[in-house]
Amino acid sequence: MDFLKKHYEKITLAAALILLIVSAVLLALKVSALSGEIDAGARRTAKPQLTAHIPLQIYSNAIQAVTDPPLWNTNEDLKAFSPTNYVAPKLIAIDPGATNGLPILLAVVHKPFTLLFKTYSYDDSKKEGYNFQLNFQFRAHSFFIRAVDDAIKDRYEDTGYKVVKFEKKTKTVEDPVTGTQHETDVSELTVQHPGNKPKALVLGQAGVEEEPVALVRCDVTSPNREYRRGQLIQCTGKTFKVVDMDLKQMVIVDTQTGNNYTIKSQQ
Repeated sequence: MDFLKKHYEKITLAAALILLIVSAVLLALKVSALSGEIDAGARRTAKPQLTAHIPLQIYSNAIQAVTDPPLWNTNEDLKAFSPTNYVAPKLIAIDPGATNGLPILLAVVHKPFTLLFKTYSYDDSKKEGYNFQLNFQFRAHSFFIRAVDDAIKDRYEDTGYKVVKFEKKTKTVEDPVTGTQHETDVSELTVQHPGNKPKALVLGQAGVEEEPVALVRCDVTSPNREYRRGQLIQCTGKTFKVVDMDLKQMVIVDTQTGNNYTIKSQQ
């Protein structure tokens, strides 16, 4: 007892020290176990799938279009208001009973319009272009053509044109601001309508082409409207598609019955 009384403080301190050591050992073991669980969980996590290769040509073309936006202009003189390009047809008295519910063709004239080759994708391994985007003036949407030799059409309209050639080209130009030189894309897409000459379009630059335009009435009281090949005419509750035309006539097809009609020009 005397020993305990004399060394009470030392014994208490030793006991507290032992408890502290035991607690530290247990804490270290728990930390080690937790680290092992975290590592095991990380190893069990599935590796994410790699993103499929995406052609970057369309994005570089978009950047080029933003820095140097294409405009609907051309160095060629369109002569849009020249009387030699368009002569208004004479008003002709039409017998309402003679139309048989078909559109009335007043005249067919040739008018200029612009085309714009906007973007494309390019397979460097095959050295060929694809997914061409093309704008036709007087059409409310772009046409997307998958490959060379494909027709320029969609579910809304068949323009009658097709892509006949693509050639990837670049040229070195000087930046007037920085004075440095860089390469710019001047690739060419060639399109053609049967019976017409091929038309080469440079990326981002408007090109001019001519096409026949039909001046049509649905009846003697309706206003005159213009239609191009591949467009739809709605008259007297029917829908007709313009198949082809020349200066003397227009060929249409009834979209419901499939019947073809050749309408002679009144001019």
